[in-house]
Amino acid sequence: MAIQVADDLPLLKMMTDDMKASSSLYNPTNYWAFYEKALMPELEEKGLQDFRRRKHTILRSFGATDNIEKPLADIRSNRLFYNKATRAIPGSKDIFNGLNNLASGFISMFPGWKNSIRQQPYEFCKALGEKFNAKPLESFSFSDVGNPEDRIEVDGRLYTSKALYYYQRYVYAQRFFNFDKVQTLAELGSGSGKSIEVLKKLYPHITFLLFDISPQLYVCEQWLNAVFPGEVISYRHCRDLKSIENLEPGKIYVFGAWHFPLLKDKKIDLFWNCASFQEMEPDVVANYLSFVNDSAEDVFLLEKMNGKETADKAGAKGVLNPVTMEDYKKGLSNFSMKDLQTALHPDGKPMWNGYEESIWQRK
Repeated sequence: MAIQVADDLPLLKMMTDDMKASSSLYNPTNYWAFYEKALMPELEEKGLQDFRRRKHTILRSFGATDNIEKPLADIRSNRLFYNKATRAIPGSKDIFNGLNNLASGFISMFPGWKNSIRQQPYEFCKALGEKFNAKPLESFSFSDVGNPEDRIEVDGRLYTSKALYYYQRYVYAQRFFNFDKVQTLAELGSGSGKSIEVLKKLYPHITFLLFDISPQLYVCEQWLNAVFPGEVISYRHCRDLKSIENLEPGKIYVFGAWHFPLLKDKKIDLFWNCASFQEMEPDVVANYLSFVNDSAEDVFLLEKMNGKETADKAGAKGVLNPVTMEDYKKGLSNFSMKDLQTALHPDGKPMWNGYEESIWQRK
């Protein structure tokens, strides 16, 4: 039976009250204010029981769920069916989307598809790690805390599609610096904490400093505390820290985004941001980067470098002003971008809508 994640609504309220009392620079911007309206009620009413397999949940918005996706059929990849003549048919796009859904549903009826089609991402990520001399994929097993629906089991080890996704990010980053020498890693926008589970299991010596807004921060602390008992320093303790010097090595420290100025007087080896900056406004990102620009030695970014989709109006889904490559270059003026590449899904295909991952190193 999978281990469940405990609810702690007083902690959620504490985080939320502290956030609201902080500067607007550390509160949800338009993108997350849109989702927060549904996030808080769901956590208060449904809690975290089986949250990783929950259907139709707003927790999906920050990657907290691990649901099985239907196998994706793509009839348009077959020129016999999708060609110049068929594309000219009125409504062809909707027709082929419908056919793809039908084909995907048909494939999922066969029990063997989980072990054949879903095994492919594991094999791709394993080969990727071997190609770039990373710690092997088989050196760790992902947790089933929170009862994930998406389960890829290999020789008694458990993985999910998101675990493979974050392993890919690690494989890319480790090509440019030695994680064995990384002592302190700070992540802004830690979401549900999945990237931290992968990195901590690969490198348990690293001290992790996690920063996020509420209620994402709440889900992250509760889940990581269940995955790594005794290794998480709760927000209840971190909220009163005036300095982040002399931290206990190998622990996971949970801070609100409003504690980010603590980095001002702390040198960190690696700053990590995975699809979080792109969901903010340029002035908010500029504020965060002002601290990173002075404190970090290396930076990993996974972002939509041409900017996230914009909202039709304030309060609607999307950002008001997109953050683009120029904002990162300006904010990281003490850094040179060492590498930039198109980010891939665990099946080896490019991520949709132009996501790119990059490495920045201090000049």
